[in-house]
Formats: sequence, C-alpha cells, structure tokens
Amino acid sequence: MNKKIDWIGRINVLNFVSYLLIFVLLTFGFSINGIGTFIVTGLSIFLFVLTFKNFKRLRKYIRQKYYYNWLLHDFILDNNLFTEGVEQWEERSNDGTIKVRSRKIIKSSAVFSYEDSPDEFIVLAHKLGNIYDKRMETLDIELQGLLALPVEKKQILPNVVRYSFLKNKQEVEQYVFSNTLDKSFFENTPLDIIRLSNTQQFSLKRNTNIGLYGRTGSGKTISLQWLLYNAIAKGSGIYENSYLGIIDGKGADLFSLGEILQETLGNQISIGQTPHSLAKLSREFCEIMNARFEVIKNSDVLNADAYDLKMTPNFLFVDELASIRDSCGSSKEGKALWNEILQNLGLIARKGRQAACHLCISTQDPNAENIPVELRNQISAVLYMASPSADRVRMAFAMCELENIPTVSGRRGEALFYADGEDMIEPEITIAPFVDLKTKQDFKQVILNIMPDLH
Repeated sequence: MNKKIDWIGRINVLNFVSYLLIFVLLTFGFSINGIGTFIVTGLSIFLFVLTFKNFKRLRKYIRQKYYYNWLLHDFILDNNLFTEGVEQWEERSNDGTIKVRSRKIIKSSAVFSYEDSPDEFIVLAHKLGNIYDKRMETLDIELQGLLALPVEKKQILPNVVRYSFLKNKQEVEQYVFSNTLDKSFFENTPLDIIRLSNTQQFSLKRNTNIGLYGRTGSGKTISLQWLLYNAIAKGSGIYENSYLGIIDGKGADLFSLGEILQETLGNQISIGQTPHSLAKLSREFCEIMNARFEVIKNSDVLNADAYDLKMTPNFLFVDELASIRDSCGSSKEGKALWNEILQNLGLIARKGRQAACHLCISTQDPNAENIPVELRNQISAVLYMASPSADRVRMAFAMCELENIPTVSGRRGEALFYADGEDMIEPEITIAPFVDLKTKQDFKQVILNIMPDLH
C-alpha cells in the first residue's frame, strides 16, 4: 500500500505562495511613481484572477482524478486489509554513539485498481498470493456500501476479482396492461426473446427450459399467462408445423386457460390433465422435435438451430407434475406410465434447444418430490414468486453463487429471476407483467389481439 499523497494540501501551499508573490508585486508597484504604478497594479490583478481560476480548475481536476484512489485507499484502512510492521535502523551521531531508530511501515496490503466509464465502474481486486486473496472474493457488501451502487456482476478470475457496478441502472418497472394488449408490444422483439420488464428479458436460445415456482396467491398464474401470451405472439400452435401443449395436473388455472385457448384458436392447441394425456402430449412433442432435427440436418446452414432457420418455437407447459405422478399410482402399469413421462420430459429438456422446443414446468414447490432433480437441473431460466425459504432458493437456483440474494417485498407478481447468458451472477428482483382481465371474453380478446397474421 503506497502512502497517500495529500495533493490538495500541496495545492493549497502553492496557492498561498502565489498570492504572497502577488502581494509583494503589488507592494512594489505602489513604490513606483507614474504610469508604472498602474501597469504593475493591473498586472497584479490580472495574475491574481488568472491564478485563482487556474488553481480552482486544477483543484477540481486533481480531486476528480484521484477521488477513487483515495476512496480505495481509505477502504483498505477501514477494512483492515493491510499488515503493519516496524522498520529499524541505526544512526551514528557526531560523538560516535549509535542510536536505534524505528518507524511503523506497511508490510503487506490488499491491492485495488479500477476502470471508470460514463455507464459503468469496475473495481479490480487483485490476487497476489497473500492472506488477502480469499477476502478479495467476498467484498460485495462492503464495496456496495462504499460506492452506494449494487453489484451488477462479479467475475472471479485466477489473478483478480472484477466487481462491476452500473452507474445509471434503471429501476425495474412492471408492465401493466388491460385487455388492450396487442401484437404491437411484441413487434421488433426477436423470436427467441421473452421480455419481463423494462430492463429484463431472457433468450430462449440459451434457456430452453423455464421453471415457474410459487405458492398459491403469489402471482404464479399471472406469470403463466404472460408466458402463454408470448408463446401465442410467436405463433406457437398457430403456424403450421408448430405446437403448443398444456398439461395441468390439478385441472385448475392452467387447464382453464388451455380450454379458452382451444376454444379460441382450435384443436391445434393440445390440453390435458391426466397422466395418459401428458404421456401422449410429451410423446408428440418428442416426435415433432425429432422431425425438426432432420430439417436442421438437411439445411445448408452450418451449425444451425431452429431459430437460425426462422422456425416457430414450440412449447409444452406442465403444471404440478407431482399431481401427475400421484395419479399414476403404484401399480405396475402406473409406474411404467410415469417412467415414460419422465423419459420424454428428460429428452425434451436435454435436446430441445436446437429444435426450439421449450419445456415450461410450474409448481408450488420445486423440491425433488415435485420435480425430479435430473429434470430440475436442466432448467436455466427461473421465476420464483413471493419469498421462498433459503432451502427452496438453493433448490431453484443451484446454478447461481447465492451469496447476495435480494429480498422480495412480497407484493403480488414480484419474483426472484435468473436466466443463463444474461450477465447475471445472482437472482435479481423482477415483477411479472400483469394483464388486468375480468372475464373469459377479455382473455379471448387479448389472444385475438396478439396472435400473428397467418399470411
């Protein structure tokens, strides 16, 4: 740790010396008769004003230039990220006696640097192979307090830890619509993108499988509706060679939405609520997925996926998989049916990305009984409504570091959100879009408003 130089103090001294010289010049000027007095006086005033302005600018420049240096210097001191020692040496006086002198020195210290831009500030915590290396990886809270900015991203590298802060991060604002929601909202949105708020979205190309969790009354149904709207707006179950399947193990909210969709759009929307219906729909989904693999294989595009070939994404929504499992029972036939379902869903989860075949699983609780671990581990985009417990957070967001989990306030529609490939290291707060509908007719009207043109 280098000794901090008091540049402001040095400038003040230099400023004083300049004013002293001007005073001397003025005093000398008054001893001169005639026009010399006016010349010296005018020159002195000019120098005084020029000196004052220049030093003011210089002082501001130095303060701005070294502000973060001083801030990080004090951060090291305040957090005891240094080790003191004593340096001793001998001095021989004129009479030949030897005195031992000593002073405190800094033996070792943490080292920081930074990168500053108009939109982003990055603190680089250097790892030098000393006792501070481990601390360098866990300074999130302290640095947030120092800069009064939230950590946007933390990147742990072998020799440095990069803490990124956004200077002008927008507040998350909820999308709120009435039954006037129409296709204009979805225009100019890439086929693979689902928008969640004014600042948040995720890519279906990088997040094939979506997990939606939350207890009754947390807003899970509202979020399910939003994902369904996105599927419809992208042409799923509407365009030829596309598919939209809906399974609700409890035959509740999602099943009711599926019935309205089927009534509005026709039998190309597949719905069900029994183990046999899920087995059938998942089997069909796998067949469509495999057929797409052949199309992609025979295309001229190198390393292509379905989105590269402008294929409409397919979706299979499954709510309360545990209810489906319970309905299978413990008989030999029931176990065989359950194994078929898991095999099909596992195949979709592992291979669906290239074919734009997406699995959306929703449940009140993402424990191993409700979603098998192998299947849950394939889910990379998660919305967890309300305030889950620490155990549930670890289950749902096993792909994250989970060092600084934000607190959900509990208002309806608020959720913890994470998606791969979106420059996220931790779940963050989002608010699910809300379409204020009162009747089934309102829902039908929104569906008709957002569905793409068929020509």
